[in-house]
Order: sequence, then structure tokens, then C-alpha cells
Amino acid sequence: MTHPIPPVLKLTNISRSFGPIKAVQSVSLELRRGEVIGLTGENGAGKSTLLKILAGIERPDEGQMEINGKVVQFRGPNDALKAGVGVVHQEQSLFTNLTVAENIEHQNLDRRGLSRFGLQDWGRINRDAAAVLDKIGVRLSPKARVGDLSFVDRQMVEIARAISVVSTSSGTPLIILDEPTAVLERAEVEVLEREILKLKKFAAVIFVSHRLDEILRICDRVVVMRHGALTRDTSTTGITKGELFNAMVDETPVQVSRKRAAQARTNTPALEVRGLTSAGRFRDISFAVHPGQIVALVGTNGSGRGALARAIFGAETCDAGTIEVGGTPVSHWSIGRAVAAGLAYVPAERKVEGMIGGYSGTRNIALVHPGQGRAGPFLRPRRMAKVAQDWFDRLDVSPNDISKPLGQFSGGNQQKVVLAKWLNSSNLKVLILDHPLRGLDVGVSQAVNAQIRAACANGTAVLMIPDTIEEALDLADDMLVMRDGVISATHDLNNTHDQHALKDIVAEMV
Repeated sequence: MTHPIPPVLKLTNISRSFGPIKAVQSVSLELRRGEVIGLTGENGAGKSTLLKILAGIERPDEGQMEINGKVVQFRGPNDALKAGVGVVHQEQSLFTNLTVAENIEHQNLDRRGLSRFGLQDWGRINRDAAAVLDKIGVRLSPKARVGDLSFVDRQMVEIARAISVVSTSSGTPLIILDEPTAVLERAEVEVLEREILKLKKFAAVIFVSHRLDEILRICDRVVVMRHGALTRDTSTTGITKGELFNAMVDETPVQVSRKRAAQARTNTPALEVRGLTSAGRFRDISFAVHPGQIVALVGTNGSGRGALARAIFGAETCDAGTIEVGGTPVSHWSIGRAVAAGLAYVPAERKVEGMIGGYSGTRNIALVHPGQGRAGPFLRPRRMAKVAQDWFDRLDVSPNDISKPLGQFSGGNQQKVVLAKWLNSSNLKVLILDHPLRGLDVGVSQAVNAQIRAACANGTAVLMIPDTIEEALDLADDMLVMRDGVISATHDLNNTHDQHALKDIVAEMV
């Protein structure tokens, strides 16, 4: 009696929540050897959390996962690797000063006996790496220095490394490619696509991308996520981009909840950039944001929007172009000069860049603009505490304890304090927000949005990078669409706020 070959991956009702946020909701999915499926959806749809579950970084709250017919419960990334799951992340993690072979085999040195008593068997290391490269059809010298390779060749080394590590498992490898084409040129994308198709001969592949044309070209099936759930799982044969757009976005029209500030465009721009360029990240960017206006910068991962926002705030350098604040050109731009000129920046990674977890709410709010807690040259703790308490009350921070270390608060309440840190300025001209609602529940999102609107009512210009198109349409007056480091489209949301326009904007992004 013959037994059918089990799927390489089988998920049954996988769920994962973070407090009230349901990041992944009852996801069931099967993937077989020789199959490439495309995983897509808007930012915030739940793709990243699902990938972290597959990679052993997060553990599901509910549901069951099977790899090659065996039920697995990953306690960490090493368990996933041993089971045959290899992830190639968008952000490359290669050692550029080492050779191709060293990068491919460094995780296997002890397991395969390539290193004994601190001595490496270089002949075998190079041969094993060459065998892996040959398996996926890549012509690279194992002895080549990774730092001398093109980006697409480095991407193939990443894939080879993943294949090398998971090939020690007994079953068919599961290879996950997370936005592998996000920063590639068209010719490089074509090369990578051909290599991905070769993986089908011996593996199952999950290809994560916002670019639906690529998914339709190279994938056998496409899986669409929205609000943590699967909204579509279908063959790519016969399906159109338009149908996928409908599965990616909400079907109900977005209701605009604020009066548009069209009259603001007649004023001198609070912020204007002309021809801003940073090699490899963005190029020839020109736009203006006026007092009281909200401009949303939308695009997929790798579009360049995050790097652009950081450059405007002085956190990254530019190769060309100009920045004007309030009609005055700036030079020798830096974070310090940006803050002095009235710019503020709420980063996407609040725990890493936006706060000091061991500091109290009072000290965090006073970090950038301590003036209100100062008397002459001296800081006054009582005044600082009063300022912090005013913000805690205004933003309904919970628990209402300004002395408690901020790292002990929930993510939503941390975001309120990070926002208060910047709003606590008498000279606020431009507020730059990178994913301000990421990971926030509905109630906290409404509180943050209310503060953003209040800042606009007081004449502050806002440049925001939203998580979703719906978020942008709810808040913004204008929308700039970025793709491959350039602005590909602009929209005046006084006239573009119905469901058809929403689909058009998604199309321009992908």
C-alpha cells in the first residue's frame, strides 16, 4: 500500500495575537514540493508575523504546523533550520569581508566536520559551497569576496546559504524569500526570477512580494493576506492583477474624516525638497509640505520612502538636492540642525530609536525639548514632572505613572509618550511620522490620530509613512507614491478618496 507524499508545509488554524492586536487569524495553508506560492498583502496585513512563525522567531497562540508530515513546535530559529526551513530576508546579512564559500558554510563548520580543533578544511569548504551553487544553477567562484559582488549575486549567495543549512534535514526544504526583488533593477530581477524557478526542482518556495506582476509570472499559486487572515488562495493561472487588488484592500469605500486643507497650499511651504538624491536609495525627489497639511508617502518595502524620511530629518546623508524649511535653504544638515529648525521625527522602530526604555516617562518626554522643565541653565525636576503629567493626562497614557520606566508600558502607550516627546516643542514646524500606528489597537490609533490632527490645526506640517492605504486616506491631504526610489505618482486627496482611486494607488505601488 502506497502512502501519499505529505505536503512540505501544512498550517492548520494558525493564530497569533499581541494584546488586542490579532496579527494572524486562523491561517490554514498547504505547500508541496515543486511549488512556488506568492504571499502578498498590504503592509500590516500579517505577512511578517506569519513568516516569523515559520522561521521559529514567534510561536503561535493556536493551531498546528507540520513540516514534511511531522508536527513541529519551534522553540527558536535553530529548530526551524533543523526542520528544513530556510529564510532569505530582504535585508542581507552576509559577511562582506569573507568569501562566498565562507558565507555559505559558516553555519555548517561544526555540524559537517569542516572545522576541527580550530582548523578549517578549506578544500572541502570550497567544494561543498561549489556543490550548493551548482545545485541552484549559480555560476560564482566560491573564493570570490562577497563585498565585490553585485546585489543580485549576493542575493543568490543568501539563497545558497539557506539551502546549505536546511539541506541537512531529512525532508524537502522549505525556502522563504522575503521581498527578494525589492531593491533590484529590472535586469537583476529577471536573473533572480530564473534562479527562483530552479529551486522548484528540489524544494518548496514561498515568495513574498508586493509586486503582483512578479508573483503572476513566477508563482504557481498566490495567497493574499488582509488584517491577519487569508482572503484569497488561488492558482495564478487566469487571475488578474485587478482581482488581486480587490483581495488586498477593503471593499468598502474609505470615509474621509477630516476637512482637507487645500487652502494650505497657498502658504510658504514648511518643508520643500528639490532633486533630493541618495545613491542606491532614492533619486530626484521633489515635493513640498505646507503648514497645516498632511502628506502621505506610500510605497512598498524597498521603495526608498523610509530612507527619504530619515534623510530629510538629517539622519542619513544625501548626494544631491536641496532642503528648505520655511522658505530658507539649509546646509550642513544634521539631526541637531533639523531639531533646531523645528523638525521632529517619530521612527518606525520606537523601541530602538524613539525612546529609552529604562528612563521614566518624564525623562523621555524631556529628552529633546527640556526647556519647559528648566529655570535658567538648570533643569527643575518638578517642572519636568508637571510637563510630563500634562501630556500623560492629555494622551490618556496608561498606567498614568510618569515615574515608571517607559519600557514597562505597552507598545501603544509607549507610542503616545514618543509622540509627546516631539509635540512638547514651542517651535514645531514639521512632524515626520514613520508608521505612527504600527501595532496599535483602534483606541490608541484614534488617540494618536487626534494629536496629529491637533498639531495640523496649530499649523504644523506633517509628512507621514502609513502602514496602509486606508490609513493614508483617512488622514492625508495629498499622497506621494514611491517605487524603486522615485516618486511614481501624486494624488490630491480632495478629489481622490473613493474605492476606485484606492485600487489605482495600490496598482501604482506594485
